[in-house]
Amino acid sequence: MDEGYIKFNCIWQKVDNQISEEIFSQLESARSKLYSLGLIGMYPDGIGFGNISVRGGDAGNFFISGSATGEFVSLRPSDYSLVTGYQLNENTVFCTGQTKASSESLTHAAVYQSIPEVGAVVHVHSLWLWEKLLDHFPSTLAEIEYGTPEMAFAVGQLAFTIKEGEEKIIVMGGHREGILAFGTTLAGATGEVIKIFNQYKYD
Repeated sequence: MDEGYIKFNCIWQKVDNQISEEIFSQLESARSKLYSLGLIGMYPDGIGFGNISVRGGDAGNFFISGSATGEFVSLRPSDYSLVTGYQLNENTVFCTGQTKASSESLTHAAVYQSIPEVGAVVHVHSLWLWEKLLDHFPSTLAEIEYGTPEMAFAVGQLAFTIKEGEEKIIVMGGHREGILAFGTTLAGATGEVIKIFNQYKYD
């Protein structure tokens, strides 16, 4: 469905990550709320969707739910990957853990790079919400494909233009159903999505 999975290059070191209980608890609490709303999950064809990340470890690093974990109701610490570096131009991410970081990692990385104060990013899927928000909220161009450096750069640029007090929401025009939110905290980023979800649910 998304050609980005082919272009994405993941340099993975399979080791045990030292994810703190506090960070893991925050990730699972936020992910559980998104999963219960169907914003993270798995399609009937077996393809998972949705991702969640939070800064952790050394400066510039972040923990992100691993590749192909969308189907699970809850995750284990080993289901999270630590992104330790990335090259947006090369569509390459460096990560460690028992699971690989997904191709969504580069888009998360672009937001973290664009705004140092951002502490968490969530990427969810919802067709009806995507259709309502497209072009009414900051949206990437339809011709920019998901999983490409162009998408990562476009998202990073849009994130930088969102002003204080505005919803931290970005619609991925070239990634049908894809919506991204960010915040200084994981609770804040998750809250942005849930607020918009509830606001438009009965609209």
